[in-house]
Amino acid sequence: MSVRLWISTLFDPVYRCGGWAYVRASGADLTGQAGGQRQTTAGGLAPLALAAALADLDPKAALTLHASPAVRAVLAALPAHVAAGWRTPDNEPVPDAELWKLLLPKLGARPLTLLPAPEGKLNPTAFAVAWAELGRDKAKASGKPFASSIPKTNLAKVKGL
Repeated sequence: MSVRLWISTLFDPVYRCGGWAYVRASGADLTGQAGGQRQTTAGGLAPLALAAALADLDPKAALTLHASPAVRAVLAALPAHVAAGWRTPDNEPVPDAELWKLLLPKLGARPLTLLPAPEGKLNPTAFAVAWAELGRDKAKASGKPFASSIPKTNLAKVKGL
């Protein structure tokens, strides 16, 4: 079974809060979740989205991930970071390494294909962006982490799934 996954993150540097969302298609099964976090970094949101998206998946399921260039770059560099003791080529600590380390077991040895997030306004990535914005705003307003499932009725309307 192959699983398609779209993730989006939004970060507000002034308030140090951000939102994340994922949309996942596994055959005819559509799922999604959105969340928000206070006192975070821009790079710390993607591992949260991925961890939520992979939490209940078979660890052997092949995954096709549509994400931003930054997220794809970090994922592609993970093996090198692990081999280098979580240091960059400049011998600096890898940003948000603790969150990425927690994600490694969920990624496991599954086949992973990284693709660009589609452009435009009517696609799963744009849908996830709207939900990431909601997660960011909820976390900012409440001052607490936020997470909620995306209703299946909303997911059923997403073009491109």
